[in-house]
Amino acid sequence: MSDRTIPPEQVMASLFRGLGRREQMALMSKLEIAGGAVYRALAAGESNALAREKLLKAAEDEERNGGLLKLMTTPKDKCERCDAALADSAAGHACSFQCTFCEPCAASMNHVCPNCSGTLSPRAAA
Repeated sequence: MSDRTIPPEQVMASLFRGLGRREQMALMSKLEIAGGAVYRALAAGESNALAREKLLKAAEDEERNGGLLKLMTTPKDKCERCDAALADSAAGHACSFQCTFCEPCAASMNHVCPNCSGTLSPRAAA
């Protein structure tokens, strides 16, 4: 048996192996949000005011990044334009931010998201 230690970077990378892009983004969202909690815990025990401020800023950055990735990986169940229900996670069209529209609404907007100007593409089954 080897006493070789696996570098933390390799351990983290192994979490993502075999996952699809959306699954990687969802996992990264969870890790970013958890990272924010770690930064906040470190800040709570920091006596240096400037260091505490920087740690809290880092926590905010992690939470913002995690929130963005969560937004980008959470499918919606109805059209954002006409409120039509979408039968399943593959129904409708969405941009990178998961702004979601039914086929008729997406077509009427020339498959361009009115929120971010991204391309509205058919959603893939989850």
